[in-house]
Amino acid sequence: MKHFTTKFLAVCAFLAVVGSVQAQVFYQQLFDGPGLPAGWTTTDPSGNNVLWERCTNQTTDCHADLGYDLFAGADKANGFMILDSDGAGDLGSGITHQSRLNSAAIDCSGKPQVYAVFEHQIGVFDYAADENAQLFVSNNGTTWTAFQLFEGLEGGQGDFSDNPTVSGIDISAVAGNQATVYLRWEWIGNYEYWWTLDDVRLTTIDPSPANDLAVNDFYYPVHSYATPESQVAIDTFDFEAYISNNGLAEQTNVKVYAYVQEHDPNTGAFISVLFTDSITIASLAPGVVDSTFTLPNRFVPDLPAGLYAVTYEVVSDAVEQVPSDNFEGDFFEITDLVFAKENGPQTASRPQDGGDWAVGNYYRMGPLGANLEQYVAVGAEFAYAVDPPQVPGDINVEISLYRINDDVDEFFSNFEPDGSSMELVGLSGLDAPDGTENFELLSTELTDLGSGLPGVLLDPNGRYILAAGYTGESATAFAAFNDNVRADFVSTVTYIGGDWNLGGFVGSPNAVLRMYIDLATSTDDNPLAETALNVSPNPTAEFVNLKVKFDEPTNATITIADINGRVIRTENRSAMLDETVTYQMPQLASGTYLARIATAKGTRTLKFVVQK
Repeated sequence: MKHFTTKFLAVCAFLAVVGSVQAQVFYQQLFDGPGLPAGWTTTDPSGNNVLWERCTNQTTDCHADLGYDLFAGADKANGFMILDSDGAGDLGSGITHQSRLNSAAIDCSGKPQVYAVFEHQIGVFDYAADENAQLFVSNNGTTWTAFQLFEGLEGGQGDFSDNPTVSGIDISAVAGNQATVYLRWEWIGNYEYWWTLDDVRLTTIDPSPANDLAVNDFYYPVHSYATPESQVAIDTFDFEAYISNNGLAEQTNVKVYAYVQEHDPNTGAFISVLFTDSITIASLAPGVVDSTFTLPNRFVPDLPAGLYAVTYEVVSDAVEQVPSDNFEGDFFEITDLVFAKENGPQTASRPQDGGDWAVGNYYRMGPLGANLEQYVAVGAEFAYAVDPPQVPGDINVEISLYRINDDVDEFFSNFEPDGSSMELVGLSGLDAPDGTENFELLSTELTDLGSGLPGVLLDPNGRYILAAGYTGESATAFAAFNDNVRADFVSTVTYIGGDWNLGGFVGSPNAVLRMYIDLATSTDDNPLAETALNVSPNPTAEFVNLKVKFDEPTNATITIADINGRVIRTENRSAMLDETVTYQMPQLASGTYLARIATAKGTRTLKFVVQK
């Protein structure tokens, strides 16, 4: 059985390269007439009447879009089929629809090889698509053979396939030389999203391209999507890619590249390449799937605040016929103040069994050797959603900060789920104000459990879990998550039924639960000499010069902060002796700010004024 799946961006190239496939198409259904095509039927043996229908609505695609992109099939303007599981509503616990779209009889006589090709897209929430959404083929209408259409769509918190997915499946074992062949698209589920289908074709030649290398998966070396500039030294990037040869031909001189690139969020373009590494494979046979390749070099992300990306690419001697899957990657941010696992709320989830529960994010501070300042956790930012008739303003959220014990190993293999492997060090809580909306970002200050003062002192190399607890009537709330950002390390955790689960929810979505840090102090308890730091011009408008002078080469941390000690810019410098560092800061409003330098021997802090 042969099965390929590719993204829509490659469809034009795919058809151009294998134009003979189109010439050998002996059956096509575009769903461009009113209602179901002649001989086609839709049924639901479960008795729940969740049926496929033809859609021509370009505004809604016949479903509540819920913020998701509409179907992007090439011929969608002329109509397509849709099964709206979401629109059917919740059928009840343990109840599922069994929705079928059945083709008319198709004559495959004299065609020993038969391939089914079609465009579609599916969105699942609880029920895995690879098990519950399949193509069935029969040559007698009684005995049916299942063909898998989706891989990796597990459900649990919601997931969509590529938009559209173009599937090509070898159904010759059932349909070859058969005078009567039936196709059936069947989805078993309950209150999922929707499944769209268009442009069904049967062809006699293999539609797979000869040259189709793909980056199927990759290693995302970032511990958190967003990391403060002062703490990013904890991350040293390794690079690993999972390469497949989906084509029919052997590929030679295969090169796998890894890049770290700076990205401009305003233009959507990459500004510069900061790191490149590669590895060459002499040959890769057809049919190789997810072969792992580790690149030899590492990257230390000594980066200023900004948006960046880790990107992988695969190429070979041959002209690539499906270029859209030759690249993969993901973004990460270096920030001034905030740790985050995501780039914004997208979905919301909670445990299915009810009861009090909590969700947490794992964050790690950088080592003292990389940054010579001390920091405090000053606050948390989070989001959630509720179902009517409950309103978001009724929710109370308990925020806790835990420090993971030093005897817990790097890979958490001896972490105790009962919570004894960590210590509660900070607390906060928030009664949501009236008018709060679903997915609105809310913030609260953290209090040190020992001192009772604002801000929790964070240890260099310290490992922490910031948790949001939902108890009592608030336990019905759904914490906000993001499915777009990878989590290749311990990332989001859950507390359910008295145990901490380091794996989080199914599918490993990241919780919208951010930790803000600031300088622990802006006073000079061990002051450096006056010559160590001077500021000019003062007052200034858009830039500041910091004149740094030491008697010997000295490692130092330079920080720009507001008058309350909130960090605006920080940078670690090695072997400073006698130099001037200039910072352009046109974004600063008029006011008083702090320039500060920290070394192993002490600190020096000066005020400067911005006038505009």
